[in-house]
Amino acid sequence: MNIDIKKNVAIKLLQQRNFSYVVVVFLMMVCSVLLVRVLNVSERLVIVPSLSDPDKRYQIDGSFIDDSYFKDWAANLLGDLYTANPKTVLQKNKSFLHWSISTSTLSKDLEQSAKALKKDQISTAFYPETFKISRQTKEIYVTGMFLTFFGRSQKPVTSQKTFILGWQIVHGGSVAIRSLKELKNEK
Repeated sequence: MNIDIKKNVAIKLLQQRNFSYVVVVFLMMVCSVLLVRVLNVSERLVIVPSLSDPDKRYQIDGSFIDDSYFKDWAANLLGDLYTANPKTVLQKNKSFLHWSISTSTLSKDLEQSAKALKKDQISTAFYPETFKISRQTKEIYVTGMFLTFFGRSQKPVTSQKTFILGWQIVHGGSVAIRSLKELKNEK
């Protein structure tokens, strides 16, 4: 009798073990199918580029970013950075550096321009007009009107300037500032 009970217990344990194997294999197949589906689905993001126009939104599929987004992004960044006066220049520089990858090289140039604005009591305004996007070099060429007000002068000195804003897509898919240069017109 004791042998029959032990035999029945052993049979039930083997059946439970076989059932657990079936459940594990089934769960592994379900996880594999779900993993393949997740990896093959393109991700869609909705981005609001500016607080000044929150109704304007862009959808981004995967890693491709539309040119119109880059144009608005560059216009907002450079327009805000170069529309400054001696009182606001440091805050604008800090805000610009917040979006950059490496602040060391940009920081020096922005500090020099801030010192010049404060020393000579200069106010500036930049109005972007045209954009050229180079995806190979990951740069945006922004050309626009640059107004410079000296002291309390009501009449600005107007010039046309082109800035080259380098960008890079960083971890998480966000766009960050890589570099900023002014393109000098040599005439």
